[in-house]
Amino acid sequence: MADDVTRTEIAEHLAAVFANGALSRSDLLIAAAGARPEVRRVLEGLPDRRYTELRQVWEDLPTVPVGI
Repeated sequence: MADDVTRTEIAEHLAAVFANGALSRSDLLIAAAGARPEVRRVLEGLPDRRYTELRQVWEDLPTVPVGI
């Protein structure tokens, strides 16, 4: 996992996308298309399941810190 990626940075790219329903890992990667490569690599490590809220992303990325 990229040490310099934080939940805050991930949330900047994903927070608004859950308004339209459940998303797959692929959907999250599309939503984060403008993110740094390190952020995208962290998201690529998510399991391929449906996410209905950002909190579920944190459950699957427990070692990503909130901030630096």
